Amino acid sequence: MNEKEEPMNMNVTPPVEPVTEFEVHLPPDRKHPKWLVPLIAGGTAVVVLAAVGTGGYLYWNHNQLTAASEECATSYDKAVKAQKKLTEYLESDAVKTAVTVKDSEVKDAKTVAVLTSTVKTAEKTKTTIPECPSGNLTDIKAMTKEIDGLATAYSRTVSEVADRADAVNGSKLDKIVADATKILNDSKGRVKDDKTRTVLENAIKSKDEKTISDAVKAVNDSIKAKSDADAKAGAEKEAQAADNAAQAQADNSGSYMGGTTGGYTGYTGGGYTQSQGGGGYTYTPQQSTGGSTGGGYTPTPQPQPAPQPSQGGGGDDGYEDICWAVDTSGKPGVQVPCN
Repeated sequence: MNEKEEPMNMNVTPPVEPVTEFEVHLPPDRKHPKWLVPLIAGGTAVVVLAAVGTGGYLYWNHNQLTAASEECATSYDKAVKAQKKLTEYLESDAVKTAVTVKDSEVKDAKTVAVLTSTVKTAEKTKTTIPECPSGNLTDIKAMTKEIDGLATAYSRTVSEVADRADAVNGSKLDKIVADATKILNDSKGRVKDDKTRTVLENAIKSKDEKTISDAVKAVNDSIKAKSDADAKAGAEKEAQAADNAAQAQADNSGSYMGGTTGGYTGYTGGGYTQSQGGGGYTYTPQQSTGGSTGGGYTPTPQPQPAPQPSQGGGGDDGYEDICWAVDTSGKPGVQVPCN
């Protein structure tokens, strides 16, 4: 050997294998078999996994409860808003106006009845919204579902009431349009200003309630104005006709009463009477009762003269004595027997 070999130290300690954390508890003078190390390590992994599994479940369950609670709270807020909207709508002017509409004001009276029934039902809708529970996932989800149902019911009721109110208002407008159309047709030739009818026709096309109402009033006022004017003209015409008739009567009366001058007031006596001697008849002239009066003939009753005997011989010659009778009303005299 070129190099000097050192003698082997027989007291050298053999290398020691690394000690795990589970081995520190063993007595220092004891050694465990190598097959025991993997077994101990495997048991430790089971314990660790069990611990991790329990903690993971608790963490997952906590997240589930939190998410469910938030979802329930969202549903609750939604239901509260829907309930508030329903309450406000039931108290709105639109609904209050619609429910006061009378059957006679709409074209279809059924719309009024349906709206009234819907509003009464809505007013009785459940108003208390339950609170969301805590601590139990199943309870939270069940309550969330119930609250969602209430929110949906409130929203649906608002839509139903609105639809019923719109139906009433629509039926009311339909009747307004129908009535206005009838007035437009009936007013032809009856208005003082025909422009009002043109305005009404355009208003009907617009289907605006106030516009139609104003146009209808204008047409009615124009109809009344023409009616009043026609009545006044008719009254004036009748008055003029009456005046003309009275004037004509006055003219005719004056012509008869004043047109004759120096006329006779009447005839009395007169006629033929038989003479006492039977020798013939003696004419007795009719006598005037006066001069002219300027007013026509006014008969004056006069006593009839006694029959005068003829100057001839006595005895009846076969002739009848005839006298004139005068009517006191002014009619011409007539011949009558003297006896």
